[in-house]
Amino acid sequence: MEEILKKVLARFWPSGALFLGGFFLIIYVALGILFLQQGVQQKEFSKEIIKLNAVLAKPLPSTEELRAEYEEANRALAPMTDQAAIGIIVGIAEKNGIDTNPDSGKFRVPQATLKGVRMGGSNYQVLSFSNIHVQGDYNSVMAFISDLDSGKTLKTMVLNKVVASGEEVMFTDEEAYRRAEFREVITAVIEMMDDNALSKIPNPMNFAGGVATNLMGDDPDTEEAVEGFPDITTTAIVKLYTGTGSPRDGYVLRRHDKISTDDTTQFETVNYITMLTTKYYYTCEADGTVRQFDGADVFTATEYLGSAESNIQTSATVDVDIYTKPEE
Repeated sequence: MEEILKKVLARFWPSGALFLGGFFLIIYVALGILFLQQGVQQKEFSKEIIKLNAVLAKPLPSTEELRAEYEEANRALAPMTDQAAIGIIVGIAEKNGIDTNPDSGKFRVPQATLKGVRMGGSNYQVLSFSNIHVQGDYNSVMAFISDLDSGKTLKTMVLNKVVASGEEVMFTDEEAYRRAEFREVITAVIEMMDDNALSKIPNPMNFAGGVATNLMGDDPDTEEAVEGFPDITTTAIVKLYTGTGSPRDGYVLRRHDKISTDDTTQFETVNYITMLTTKYYYTCEADGTVRQFDGADVFTATEYLGSAESNIQTSATVDVDIYTKPEE
C-alpha cells in the first residue's frame, strides 16, 4: 500500500505543485489589485478631507452678523412709495453717467403699477415699472442695466425685460458749434504742416507751456504783440528764407508767410483757417495734436475732448419690478 501511495504522489506531484503555485499566484495578484484600488480611493478620500477642512475652517457667521443681514433684508423689503422708487432708479442712472435732465429726452421713468403676489407662504407688493427709457453711450447704458439686474443698489429689484438698439445722434446748439470749431482747427494744423513739409512743429504752443490761445494769427490791432497759433517763435531764417523781404516768423494758421521751396528768396501769405479769433482756446503738440479749452490757463480751464459731429448712442427700454412687504 505504501508503495502504491508513493507511485501516486510521484505521478501527480508536478501537476499538484503547479496547481498550488498558480492558486497562490492568483491570490497574490488579486490582493495587489485590491491594494492599488485602495490606494486610488485613499487619494480621493484625502482630497475630499482637504476640501471639508477648508470649509470647516471658515468661521461661521456670528449672531450679530446674522441679525444684521436679517435686518437689512427687512429694510430692503420695507414699503416704498412710487416716487421713492423713481428716485432710486434716477439715482442709479445718474451714478452711471446717464443724463437725467428731462429736457435732454435721454431718460424717462413712467409711473408704476402696484400689484400683490404671494410667494413661499408670504404676501408681497410689487411696484412694476414698464418701458423705462434710457439713452447714452454704450458703457453708461450697460452699467445702468447691470446695476438693475444685479440688485447692486436695491436687492429687491428684478429686471424683467431689456430691448436695446444703437442710433446715430447729431450734436446740436453750442456743442455742435464747439465740435465744428475744433475740427476746423485740427484740419488747419494738418494742412499747414503738410503744406510746409513739417513732420514736427519746431516751437509749438503746447500744453506744457501752460497757455492756450484763441488767436490763429497776428492781430493787426495789437502791433506791440506777436500772436498766432501754433508756432510764433520759429524765425524766417530758420525756415530757410534767404531773400531781402520781411516775412512773418512762425508757423501760424492765419496770414502765414510761407517760404517757397523752389526759390527761398520768395514767400507768399497763406490762410489755413477762415477766422482770426476762435471762441475756444487751443494748444498744439509738436506732432500736431490739438487740445481744446474754454480759457487760456490750461491748468484751470475745462478741456473738451470730442470733435466728431455725431456719435453712436445706445438706447434701451427696460422693465423692472421692486418687491416690498405690505404694511401689517
